[in-house]
Amino acid sequence: MNERSKGFGKAGFALALLAVGCGTAVPPRQLLDARSAYNDARLGKAAELAPAELHTAKVSLNAAEQAFIDDPESAETYALAYVALRTSQLVQTQANTKAAKADLDQTQREIDQRESDEMSRTRTELQQARRDLTSERAARVAAESRERDAMQRLAAAAAVNVKEEARGTVIVLPGSVLFTSGNYQLTVEAQSKLAMVADTLAPQAKTHDIVVEGHTDSRGTPTSNQVLSESRARAVMDYLVSRGVLAQAITSVGIGQARPIADNASPEGRANNRRVEIIIKPREAR
Repeated sequence: MNERSKGFGKAGFALALLAVGCGTAVPPRQLLDARSAYNDARLGKAAELAPAELHTAKVSLNAAEQAFIDDPESAETYALAYVALRTSQLVQTQANTKAAKADLDQTQREIDQRESDEMSRTRTELQQARRDLTSERAARVAAESRERDAMQRLAAAAAVNVKEEARGTVIVLPGSVLFTSGNYQLTVEAQSKLAMVADTLAPQAKTHDIVVEGHTDSRGTPTSNQVLSESRARAVMDYLVSRGVLAQAITSVGIGQARPIADNASPEGRANNRRVEIIIKPREAR
C-alpha cells in the first residue's frame, strides 16, 4: 500500500469513526476537499519545501475536523473546512513555486557555468591564436632573413644584380651572358649562373610565385623581338625547372622591346635592355 493509499485509508477510518460518533452526519464537501488537498500536499513537495506551512495546514484541518465532530451542520464547520481547504491549496502552491524557483535557479547556474566554460575556452583559443600568430610571424621573419641572405650570396657568387621592387625580389641577368646574339640557346656560362640561381630559388618555390621575363633592345622588328623574348624566357624557365625549381610555381613571359631600362641609342643602353628578369614574390593565401 503506497503513502497516498495509506492517507486515504486513515481518512476513511476517521470518517467511519465520525459516522459512529455523529450518527448519520455526512462531512460537507469542503471538508472532504480539505482532507484531499492536505493529503496531496503532505505526499507532494510541501513536506520538503514548505514544512512549516504544511503544519499550519494540518492545524487548520484539525480545527475543521473538531468543528465537524462538535456540530456537523454548524456554520463554523463549513467555514473552518473552507479555510482548511484553501490553506492546504496554498501550501501546495507555495511548495510548487519554491520547486519552480529551485529549478529556475539550477537552470540559471547551468547557463552561467556554460557561459563561463565558453568564455574560458574562448580565452584559451585566443591565447593559442596569439601564440600561433607570434610563432608564425617569427617564422616568417626568419624565412625572409634566410631568403635575403641567400639572395646576397647569389649576387656575390654569380655576379648578378638582385634588387627589391614593389613587384617582389628581382634578379637581373644580362642577355649577353645568357645567349649569343639573336639566339635563345643558353650558353655554358649561362647554365653555370642559372644553376646557382636554381639552387637559391628551389626552396622558395614552395611559398613563392616566380615569373621569368624576357626583354630585348629595339633593334629588329617588334614582332621578332617579342618572339625572341618569349623564347629566351622559356629557355631560362625550362632550365630552372630541370635544376629542381617547382614547375607549378614558375611561369615565363616575353616583354619584347616594350620595357627598356636604358636608352637604345647607345650600345651600352641596348646591352642593358637585353636581359632576363626573374621576379620572386610571396604567394598570396588562397
